[in-house]
Amino acid sequence: MKNKLKNYPLYEHQNFTNFRQLIIEKSKSSPDCTAFQYMNHGEIESVTYKHFYQDVNALETFLSSQGLRNRKIALLGENSYEWILSYFAVVVSSNIIVPLDKELSSEEISGLLAHSDAEVLIYSCTYGDIAEAMLRRGLVSKIFNIADFSSFIKDGNEWIHSEDDAVGDDKTNEESVCSIIFTSGTTGKPKGVMLSQKGLMTDAVNSCRNVYFDGASLLTLPLHHTFAFTAGVLIMLIYGCPVCISKSLRTFQADLRTFKPRHMFLVPLFVENLYKTIWKTAREQGKEKQLKRIIRFSNLTRKCGLDLRRKLFHSILEQFGGDLELVVSGGAPITQKYMDGLSDIGIQVLNGYGITECSPVIAVNRNRYFRRNSVGLPIKCCKVKIIDGEICAKGPNIMIGYYNDEAATRQALENGWFRTGDLGHIDQDGFLYITGRRKNLIILSNGENISPEELEDKIQGIAYVNEVIVYAESGNIVAEIFGENEDGIREGIRKMNQELPIYKRIQKIRFRDTEFEKTNTKKIKRFNKEEQGRKGNV
Repeated sequence: MKNKLKNYPLYEHQNFTNFRQLIIEKSKSSPDCTAFQYMNHGEIESVTYKHFYQDVNALETFLSSQGLRNRKIALLGENSYEWILSYFAVVVSSNIIVPLDKELSSEEISGLLAHSDAEVLIYSCTYGDIAEAMLRRGLVSKIFNIADFSSFIKDGNEWIHSEDDAVGDDKTNEESVCSIIFTSGTTGKPKGVMLSQKGLMTDAVNSCRNVYFDGASLLTLPLHHTFAFTAGVLIMLIYGCPVCISKSLRTFQADLRTFKPRHMFLVPLFVENLYKTIWKTAREQGKEKQLKRIIRFSNLTRKCGLDLRRKLFHSILEQFGGDLELVVSGGAPITQKYMDGLSDIGIQVLNGYGITECSPVIAVNRNRYFRRNSVGLPIKCCKVKIIDGEICAKGPNIMIGYYNDEAATRQALENGWFRTGDLGHIDQDGFLYITGRRKNLIILSNGENISPEELEDKIQGIAYVNEVIVYAESGNIVAEIFGENEDGIREGIRKMNQELPIYKRIQKIRFRDTEFEKTNTKKIKRFNKEEQGRKGNV
């Protein structure tokens, strides 16, 4: 489906280039408007822009009083107002934030802390045992519990008042590193992506120019992902939309009913689940055929210029709070079927594309100008071109580099162009399409990135394994193995899986009778569809 308004202008927004500019402006223009909402002991807690600005200043002052400046501060916890507050306060106090994936093991977190040179860890109560262990092992010199933030803010405010501190002065270099985001690479070694305030804010502002938002947004993606932070927080603050914080997947359905969001940012797995929930409910109620007839009728009336979807599918939309109109999908490829299916009942899904190294948005479809199967139009600040079939991007939103990895930085950046590792093309109207990946990186439908080499290295340590290749097949992580003693290998992988996050676990094992075909340099050829010797799935 093509848009009706090809040349309608980009939405106008102020050019914010750092966090402090943003929170000062919002505290002045909309001091009493709601910035954040979340559940607190069964009640909705609201935070205004003025309150948020004051909390950031107070926590910033507290951190400075602890001698924390130009330090790397790690952040570990579930989605919360305090998590967002920490990110802002750390950055505006001239420190560098290092968000950590809460699903990682203690050893993996230890490795990232060591890699990043983080000296301080801010954590939520859920991860107190990990934080204490990191402190005992000397991996960090200080730890701060999010549960103590009220006292930290109180202390910060006392410092501000006692010293008549002129808060609001920008103390940071907006083009220097403000965050280190770890992302998996094809070598199995995590790479720390260095982003700046200017890069993040420029990416957010220009994303706002492509897509219009109004009303409340439900934040459910894990905030350690750049997509969740840039889109779910920065873009919403720019638009002045209340950010309703969903703490976890367990509360997602309840949060939909409580906060009644107008829009959400999701990965494809969530979009697929919304679609499947609709049809599962219809089947359980014996209304599947009726729903199909109503959809056909609705699509016919839409062609005649009459849109009745909000009325015809009112009961279905109530499952998602009743007000949901727009979903922006990113983080992984999405099947057009699910986008069309949600559009049929009144929820528009706009596909976008980005990568952590680009802060992260590169392109996104517009509300009234979009193309099926495309990832949209590049945002204005980001130039995109195809080099040898590979999508490359250039602009102020591109990363500074990989932390302590000059070789990887040189490989990824060529004359200012970032090589994404994705293959694609651009049509005559400027829409970008993804056709595949150059790298071996596995991207699951929930947006998680998995390095097959990382898992292969672990499996190689299991007795009786001679050769192994790991890949994704129909949404499953498959280990194809040439070895001996299949029962022993299965038991080894079972034990290995217990030590891995759920999304990294091997779900299928495929044994071979023969060795893998190899290159002249004795490297196993990957994804060779002509391979022989498979014995089937186990």
